[in-house]
Amino acid sequence: MIYSVGIDLIDTDRVKHALEKWGDRFIRRVLGDEERILYRERGNKIQFVAGRFAAKEAVIKSLGTFIDTGLHPHHIQILNDPYGIPHVHLEDVIREKIFDKEVKVSITHERKMAAAVAIVTGD
Repeated sequence: MIYSVGIDLIDTDRVKHALEKWGDRFIRRVLGDEERILYRERGNKIQFVAGRFAAKEAVIKSLGTFIDTGLHPHHIQILNDPYGIPHVHLEDVIREKIFDKEVKVSITHERKMAAAVAIVTGD
């Protein structure tokens, strides 16, 4: 069963400017520990961060049905399975609030844009 959907679109130039202005401070604010490892390995860092940012915003929007306050991008990590497919890792404090629901995510990039969709599913 699908409970909710979230979507986000971001211009990669916004991420580029944030990285130029704030550098590692911006990265630490947006990316979790494991995501920062992936970030260091990526060639196109701006697209990577833009995609993760869009994915987190989409997840936050999709979880708005269950969580009304206190949800921040650092509570969410978008990691990859062994095949490179992104999956959502939520901190325990968030997981407890959504019970047995699962959040699926898809990310896409096109030149100067990154977009993501998140879907909350469950039995």
